[in-house]
Amino acid sequence: MAEGGGEDRDVPRTPNLESVLRFAIENTPEDAEDTPVSPGPMDEQRRQWLGEALQHFAQTAQDDVEQMKTCIQTLGDRGEGNIEEKEAAMEELIDLCCSIDNAQDLHKMGGLALMLHYLRHKDSGLRWRAGEIIATVTQNNPFCQAAALELVAMPTLLELVDTDPDPNVKVKALYAISCLTSSCPEAQQTFVEHDGFSVLMRAMQSDTEKLKVKAAFLMRNLCLNNPQHKDTLCNMGMVTQLASMLQTEHNSFHEHLIGALVALATGNRQAVRDCRQPQLQLQQVLTERIEHLKGREEFQEELEYCQQLLKICFSHHDDTMATADR
Repeated sequence: MAEGGGEDRDVPRTPNLESVLRFAIENTPEDAEDTPVSPGPMDEQRRQWLGEALQHFAQTAQDDVEQMKTCIQTLGDRGEGNIEEKEAAMEELIDLCCSIDNAQDLHKMGGLALMLHYLRHKDSGLRWRAGEIIATVTQNNPFCQAAALELVAMPTLLELVDTDPDPNVKVKALYAISCLTSSCPEAQQTFVEHDGFSVLMRAMQSDTEKLKVKAAFLMRNLCLNNPQHKDTLCNMGMVTQLASMLQTEHNSFHEHLIGALVALATGNRQAVRDCRQPQLQLQQVLTERIEHLKGREEFQEELEYCQQLLKICFSHHDDTMATADR
């Protein structure tokens, strides 16, 4: 740019979403919420820039659609060949479908159904990428969550978590389940109907740390999201199984185990009674664990979970509990 150029500094030279948002904020009065504002005149330079920005957005959206069509065309060959090209196409779809609009367009093009096919592909790299695409598409996207349920995605994803020989496929399938069930009661009900909590329990007993952590985290979130799940878990004997896992040598996974127990026991009398079973020695385990963790900053969250669970389950007053949520 020539020194001393006369460009308007308030008008970004390259139109993009961030600059449009900044333009809107900078041109909105501070008291706009309280004072009705009539649109004022827009000078020609700003009008031209805004028009270019909107045209750019429209072109970007169209370009994304064309890219997705190309990727789907590449993946349309469901044979065993061209693995690298298919993996590259899936990587591109993962990036593109971070946009909710693109995620919905992918389903409308048949891409979500195609990913369900690839969940059963012989190549594990294609299986885990298909799982990640399903996760990306359904995350915070009720339209695509409903679409995935209609395509009966849940049983296949649960089967992969339970039986796939590749740990990465298991992790991505569980990630997809987590996104599918998030704030979606229908998906949570389908999860329960297909014995999803048993799948989570087996995942927590695996040798894959990342899978164990994700399984415990999902169990905790489901309990927090819908307290009725706690009754299902208590009836399955889940408290006993989780507490028994704390008997092993201390490791980083214990933080997530105790977090799940706190969520399960909060406001649920049956879970509290289960935690008090003498054979579990849970009070002793928690008391010793608190002493072991004190002063160790890296275990601060686990320490707080232990203190919460000890208070919920072993208060001297039987009626002392977190506020009942059922």
